[in-house]
Formats: sequence, C-alpha cells, structure tokens
Amino acid sequence: MTLGRAAACALSTCLAAALAATPAWAADGAALFKQHCALCHQESAGGTVGLAPSLLGAHWQKLGVERAYLPTVLLKGLSGAIKVDGQAFVGNMPAIGGTLDDEALAAVANHLRGLQGAAGGQPYAPADFADLRGKPGNPTLTRTLRRQLLGE
Repeated sequence: MTLGRAAACALSTCLAAALAATPAWAADGAALFKQHCALCHQESAGGTVGLAPSLLGAHWQKLGVERAYLPTVLLKGLSGAIKVDGQAFVGNMPAIGGTLDDEALAAVANHLRGLQGAAGGQPYAPADFADLRGKPGNPTLTRTLRRQLLGE
C-alpha cells in the first residue's frame, strides 16, 4: 500500500469514527434553522430590525443560565413586548414543537448555541425537549420566564 493510500485509509477511518460518535440529527441543525428560523432571525441569527430580535449577544448568556429556556421558547413560543440591546420588539415567536419533533428541535438548539459561540456544556438532546413537551406553558409564560432571567 502506498503512503497516499495509507493516509487516505487512515483519514476515512477517523472520519467514520467521528461521524459514528455524532448523533445523526446533529448535522441537520443548520438546515433546519435555515428552513424554520432564518426567515425572521436570519441565517446568522442576527435578527431583522423591527421584526425579530437577534439571537446573539450578552442577553443570551443570562438567558442560558436556565438550560430549559431555549427549549421552552421553541416548544411553547414567546409573545408580547421584549427588549433586546435596547431595541423594543412586540410580536409573536410561534411555538414550533408541533412542527418539529424532539430530535429536530435539539438539532436547531445546538446549531443556535454554536452561532452564539457557546463552548462546552452539554449539548441539547431530544430528551430535553420530550421532558418539557408535556409540561404546561404558553408564549406569555415564556415571556415571564425571560423577564425573570433578565432581571426586568
């Protein structure tokens, strides 16, 4: 076997091992975010002035203290007046739990964490969403949770 062939075999073995260690749903996060979230929040998660707030920035560090916050927004929605970086938004983030299953929601959440620069910590798993799915909640309660986490 030539050196080039040996290197190619070693690389393909490493790649196969890496893919086997990654849950199948993890690779779909960017595509799912683009399909379901980017229309309002942009592919970069930077938001749309006057329509949808940025999903990036210091406020997410505070919101991220409550691990269930992001899954709650995705499953239960968020409505009413909020402020992000001093800009007011009044609107409705629809719950997408009826559209996406728990694996897809985990993929979206993990993709968003990556865009936010979240390093370390445990990635979201489908079980994180399954646990919340049956609990009570609605967009107004999510906004109340947001205010509590931000100290508003």
